[in-house]
Amino acid sequence: MTSPQHDPEGDAAMARSAIDAYLTNRARYWERAAQQTKAADALAVYRAARNRLARWKNEGVVDDWVASAVVEAAEQDAARIGREAAAARTGPALHATAVRHTEAIRRWLGTHGHGLGDNPSEEA
Repeated sequence: MTSPQHDPEGDAAMARSAIDAYLTNRARYWERAAQQTKAADALAVYRAARNRLARWKNEGVVDDWVASAVVEAAEQDAARIGREAAAARTGPALHATAVRHTEAIRRWLGTHGHGLGDNPSEEA
């Protein structure tokens, strides 16, 4: 059995999109938390999240814990898609696509030197 050809450009596009979505959602979450609570610690975390997103957008740099969190989120999405689509005819195909996307993200992050540990610890 031969392994499928990997498309480095496709891997990069999927990984970049997933990282951008993850960091954008985190910044929005902490922005809302800071606005709602007016807490200094929430504001500090929001600023850190916003800076992390800017660093990613401007320099293409992402921390290892973010890389691990992005892969974990992709894996959770693939599992959710598998559960939700199990009864549908397209369920297995949707799940397989989500798994391939997760593998592409993992490959791309791996080629960029990210150690993808099991328990990433988030730092503000």
